[in-house]
Amino acid sequence: MSQPAPRRDPEERRRRVLAAAVEEFARSSYAGASTNRIAQRARVAKGLIFHHFGSKQALYEAALEEAWALILAPIEEPLPADPYQRLEAALMEQLRRLHAYPEHARLVGRLLGQSARILGGPFRARLEERLHHQRVAFCTGIAPQSFRPGIAPQRAIDLLGLVAEGLVTTWLQRLNAGGLEAVTPAAAREQVRSLMELLRKGIYQPGRSAVAQPLGEWDPTAFLNLTARLAPSPKEPDQRRDRILRAAQRLFAARGYDGTSAEAIAEEAGVAKGLIFHHFGSKAGLYLAAVGDAATQMSTAFLQDLPPPPADLFQRICAWSQRKVQVFRAFPTLYQLSLAAFANPPEAVRPALEAYAVEGLAEGWTLLLKGIDTSPFRPDVPPARALELVMLVVDTFTNREMVQLTSEPDQSLERLAHLLQEVGQYLELLRDGLGPA
Repeated sequence: MSQPAPRRDPEERRRRVLAAAVEEFARSSYAGASTNRIAQRARVAKGLIFHHFGSKQALYEAALEEAWALILAPIEEPLPADPYQRLEAALMEQLRRLHAYPEHARLVGRLLGQSARILGGPFRARLEERLHHQRVAFCTGIAPQSFRPGIAPQRAIDLLGLVAEGLVTTWLQRLNAGGLEAVTPAAAREQVRSLMELLRKGIYQPGRSAVAQPLGEWDPTAFLNLTARLAPSPKEPDQRRDRILRAAQRLFAARGYDGTSAEAIAEEAGVAKGLIFHHFGSKAGLYLAAVGDAATQMSTAFLQDLPPPPADLFQRICAWSQRKVQVFRAFPTLYQLSLAAFANPPEAVRPALEAYAVEGLAEGWTLLLKGIDTSPFRPDVPPARALELVMLVVDTFTNREMVQLTSEPDQSLERLAHLLQEVGQYLELLRDGLGPA
């Protein structure tokens, strides 16, 4: 008498599908992922994917949730109360997770690999919720006695949290680009400890001031040329094209991409709808042109009659940040359009905006660092490592605050002044250090 076939375990097949999906999405992104390959890798019929998850989108969300739960969950093991020991312990535990779950880490790294926090709507909200819980767990229980007198302990603790979050994001990006060998434990520990020394002792020598440096070939052309990829200039001036562009900027800023139709733009511009497609090809092409033109206008305003930049690193960051806010206030519609475009880009234009954001950030830092005087740095401070720390803190803080700014767009310009104060306080701590002299 033949034996009955063993019963299949639905939960085990679901787990196989989810594991295969994590690997597929990590390697191919959402757009390039194939449910056929997921089914083959999981050794199940393709129909089971939709039986268990309903859709490719739902499967992607389930893969993200699992990846975030493994990679970004708060550390449950007790952490040292000493702030520097805690920073090292927390970061090395994070690195252990990356190596223990490489495909999940690659999936998270892929999301953060273009420009940290360029995520759409609910994805961004859920990611920020995960990061918030992680931040709270890291900051709770730190003993403030290790900080030097005269500084606000909570601000110092927040600075350590920014460094921790920024480093993990950097490691995830490297892992996504180059695999586990791009983030070895030995190299990571050396990086963490060198940054901890900078945090403890500070970057500058007490009482030393920067001296003006020759700027040499300080040329913003490369930065300005980046927008040409988003908004190629027409061969000949065309007033109707300009009217379409200005109308699009107003409506996209007010209603968003999905809430703005080509018909509404044509009506606002006083032109036939067909002219939009004649000049821009598609609604997506018009959106990119509108954002690119906004970036060009604000960048040109920033650079026009720009005073000689301070030679001091921290003074220059503060001065240029204040100037950027002035430009944003002068172009509120263009600012709102750009903020929404880069914080929550429409799917139709996401790759182009991600590429621009990455290259624009790199070119922006190149311009900012040109002619900086590093002679006030402490003699034992490698300038490259000091600049790495400053950029890490500024970029992580900026990316974190983008979420808050986009959640309250009507208040974002007013909030920028407060954020500048916070940046200035973090920079002071980096300059002078957290530890006693």
